[in-house]
Amino acid sequence: MSKILRIDLQGSFNESVYDNTEELRLQLIDFHSSDYDDYGHEEAENYKPIQEFTLEDILNYGDWSYKIITDKEAKKICDTCVPEKVLNENRGVV
Repeated sequence: MSKILRIDLQGSFNESVYDNTEELRLQLIDFHSSDYDDYGHEEAENYKPIQEFTLEDILNYGDWSYKIITDKEAKKICDTCVPEKVLNENRGVV
């Protein structure tokens, strides 16, 4: 079995592990939906609702990447990282 490792290319967030690419895509869409709504203009000719973004679209929009890793690698990462929820609360992001 394999897992998906989310990589923040800007270095602001810790690595995070997901079960599959669709789970990663949905989490990133949820994360970016508020800033995209402020940025995107529905009247624009090339406007695309963020909910329709492909994985590649949302990775490019937010400057993210991912890597396929083994379950063993995922466990090692999850055992050593601080949960993102705790990090966000410390940053004032809820």
